[in-house]
Amino acid sequence: MKKKINLVSSIIMYVVAILILLFYAIASFKIEMVEFFRLILLCTSCLFLYFGGLLLSKYLGNNKPMKINLYIFFMLYLMLLITLTLFDSSWGRNGFAIKDFKVYIKQSVNLVPFKTIINYIKEFNSMYSTRQIMFNLLGNICAFMPMALFLPLLFKKQSKFKNFIITMIIIILGIESLQLITTSGRFDIDDLILNLFGAVIMYLLLNIKSVNDLINNVFLLEHNKISKKSYIKIISFILIIIIVCLSIIVYRNKLYNQNVDDYNSINNPNITFEHDNNCGDNNSFYEDEIYKYYFKCYDNSYFYVVVNDKDKFSVKDFLDNSKYNYDIERLLYNMNDNNIDYEIEHKYTYFNIEIENPNNDSSSFIDYVDSDIAKLVIIDKSNKDKVLDYEVNIIPIKNGTKTMNINIELTDGNGKTKTITKKINVNVDENLNVSYKEE
Repeated sequence: MKKKINLVSSIIMYVVAILILLFYAIASFKIEMVEFFRLILLCTSCLFLYFGGLLLSKYLGNNKPMKINLYIFFMLYLMLLITLTLFDSSWGRNGFAIKDFKVYIKQSVNLVPFKTIINYIKEFNSMYSTRQIMFNLLGNICAFMPMALFLPLLFKKQSKFKNFIITMIIIILGIESLQLITTSGRFDIDDLILNLFGAVIMYLLLNIKSVNDLINNVFLLEHNKISKKSYIKIISFILIIIIVCLSIIVYRNKLYNQNVDDYNSINNPNITFEHDNNCGDNNSFYEDEIYKYYFKCYDNSYFYVVVNDKDKFSVKDFLDNSKYNYDIERLLYNMNDNNIDYEIEHKYTYFNIEIENPNNDSSSFIDYVDSDIAKLVIIDKSNKDKVLDYEVNIIPIKNGTKTMNINIELTDGNGKTKTITKKINVNVDENLNVSYKEE
């Protein structure tokens, strides 16, 4: 009766494992799965396979199902490894992506040992994402560690350290080369260093007698005797490694969050305004290359920008002399939200160009057109559908006449481009007065 229960239970375990694998296969095509989710699904499937094999081995009275399971585990591991290194879209790896291969080779090959590793260590306290740094450092170390388990168990010759090292170098070089050939990754000597380091460390750990005996007991159902002291050492070591890794990730994430907060405090600060409600004569609060800005009522001497509830500036000091990365456009947007009335005055002669754009093609243009007599500053004022509107400001430099070209490039949905050229005849007199005519 007990044997029948073992058989039925093993079948159920195998069916559940197969269903999880089917879900994994289907989900891989339907959704973008992060590495952790892939790993959880495959480990869960392997867990059911393991207990299915364990129960089936008890039913059969031998360990053949467990040996078969090892091959299955190995194939699933290889599938995960190949997916992550060649086809993981979350890292821009789409396999055989079409690119400018010469440029790709130049940008994607590193043969200088420790260059990438040192760069990531230097950027540990930076705004690189924790995922990116951990994946490239700890991830590369851990990626080939399972090879130290599977190769010696499945292939006797791989029990020799020399054979294992040679095999690992060939496998890692093969994957790095495939990443390069398929343009789905980088060929980086530091990946080889980290991958090989992780595999060797795991090999050495698994060849400690008590650990090796435990591995054979678990995966091949052997009956090696292991002392309680050895169990305590193994469990303690595993816990220490997990705690250290988690601590590094938590600490690194704390640094990242602090850097993000610091970045936002400078580049996306909280802005409020402090002012008197009395009108005054001193109402010009800022000017840039082409505009002057005036309050309709407020006196600039008593109008302040309060940043992050602590720093207080005049508008000019805030925009030009503070540590904060802010521009007049963003500030005006905030003023509008706070119902602060202002006026904008052009400093120079200007005119508008309108271009019909019936297909709403994307457009691009050069902000400045320079000549020896004048400079054209072009600002996109488009706010209507199917019409492009550009404001052209003419900044005089010296007396003279010049025909200046404004080129606007339109790109349709198929990637085809056409250039529209507006010729402007500019005249600057001796008093730097400007006149113009569109040709």
